[in-house]
Amino acid sequence: MARLYERHTKRKVVSLDGMWKFRIDPERRGIREKWFENFPIDSMDVVVPSCWNNELGLYDYEGCGWYYTTFRNTGNHMNLLFHAVTGQAEVYVDGIHMGGHYGGFTGFNFVLRDLVPGEHTLVVLVDNTHNDTDTIPLARVDWFHYGGITRSVELMELPEIWIQKHRVEYTLSEDLKTATLGFDIHLEAFSAKAAAGELRILLNDRVVARHALKEGALAANVKLGGIPVRDIKLWDIGKPNLYTVTIEIDGDDSVERIGFRRIEAKNQKILLNGREIFIKGVNRHEDHPDWGFAIPLKLMKRDMDIIKEMGCNAIRGSHYPNSELFLDLCDQEGMLFWEEIPMWQYFDKHFKNPVVVDRGLKMLEEMVERDYHRPSIIIWSVHNEVDSNEPSCFDMTKLFVEKVRSLDSSRLLTYASYKDINDICFSLVDIVCLNKYLGWYHDQMEDWGEFIGKVSAKLENEGLSHLPMVISEFGAAGLYGDVTFEGPKWTENYQENYLNYTLNLFLNHPRLAGTYIWQYCDIRTAKEMEMGRARSFNNKGIVNEYRKPKMAYWTVKKFYSSID
Repeated sequence: MARLYERHTKRKVVSLDGMWKFRIDPERRGIREKWFENFPIDSMDVVVPSCWNNELGLYDYEGCGWYYTTFRNTGNHMNLLFHAVTGQAEVYVDGIHMGGHYGGFTGFNFVLRDLVPGEHTLVVLVDNTHNDTDTIPLARVDWFHYGGITRSVELMELPEIWIQKHRVEYTLSEDLKTATLGFDIHLEAFSAKAAAGELRILLNDRVVARHALKEGALAANVKLGGIPVRDIKLWDIGKPNLYTVTIEIDGDDSVERIGFRRIEAKNQKILLNGREIFIKGVNRHEDHPDWGFAIPLKLMKRDMDIIKEMGCNAIRGSHYPNSELFLDLCDQEGMLFWEEIPMWQYFDKHFKNPVVVDRGLKMLEEMVERDYHRPSIIIWSVHNEVDSNEPSCFDMTKLFVEKVRSLDSSRLLTYASYKDINDICFSLVDIVCLNKYLGWYHDQMEDWGEFIGKVSAKLENEGLSHLPMVISEFGAAGLYGDVTFEGPKWTENYQENYLNYTLNLFLNHPRLAGTYIWQYCDIRTAKEMEMGRARSFNNKGIVNEYRKPKMAYWTVKKFYSSID
């Protein structure tokens, strides 16, 4: 299942999810031996989507893996869409290389032209190898490098003229009662002789615009604007008013969901629809011992229910674009979302590496373009816990911020900083977000008040006192079931006491606009980090990896439920 709603009604879409053949390739023989033409007989059956590390005997495997399946087509032109593959993918159809894609958390596609109807082979080479030089993420991260085809695969039959991509934009009146819609639509044709016809736009099944298409064009951009929508219902926290936009031509269509809302940062506050809000958030990894990154919809819904029951109004998608299914849930549940790319712990040598910079720019572009229409996303983040005290980082961050703003100026921009007092990049963003673990890795939890004061003074001195301040990571580990009278570190008692102290301070501090607790659930960590993590897990979850609540859950619920 790729999405929670039907994206196409005219276009025939077939899911390729199911049982595929799979073979690991630790010696990297597959290219040389042409496995894309003759797949190895000694392969195993695996389910797609899934992570290969959840297969018996492959718990720690990192490297190359090959996938094989077949599909049938009746049309001549097909769109082959992968929703996510971690991390480098190479795709072969009938032994012919279609192309590749780098990056494990956004989708990519290949248009198969003039394909003879019948049965065809599909082979995918996946390489989830990471290093400390130029991969995103690097090898040493505090989550696990799962490998595989981790999200759905779809095959779409394309008509002679089809909707290749689109963007729906809107502006809101000052009183937030009226919206004005605009559209930028790109059409492709496989033949200049294809009949053009008419393009129609529907809002909640009502036609709001028509446009006659020109004959004989292989590609066309259609821009329409100034379409009024009156008496709108705003999308808001817990009030997820969604509108369905359908773009259709005679033989094709594309369905989008949007929500009308305004997000702003003013005078140290975050405003949603003109109303001050306080972010009550958690950081959430898409991880589970039985599923890895390939979280099933039932578990996503359970996560959402637990998080809402805890009193949260926001989730940070740590540290990569989350599944489109989960973001669909956020849209229709009225949950605010922060989205970012997986750049963590990068230093001066990385900022000066053109491969890293180019990959980062591409990931940002894919993230924003994929999720541009989602009302739940209020924050784009360009990186997390990098050396933002370095001039080279300022240059890269400026480049990243300018890239995102060129793609979307309607949302708030930030990054999560762990350099705080020494950070030199705060002038580039809309919100100052701070990751700090006072009372866990160093110092005392009682030092938090002084720390907030120092950062506030820094912003004042730099002319940035207007920026809202959010604590984007804080927390303490608590091993599930370890409850003692003394309550030392690593016990549930210590974690509960820590969150009791910090939340009481943060939720009553006039300088703070929000908090994101690290983290929602315990997660498996990379092998490069496991000796510093009990059980080879990051254990700071409010619930454990199987979603069983720790003592801290009830403390968080008490505080988060006490304020709007």
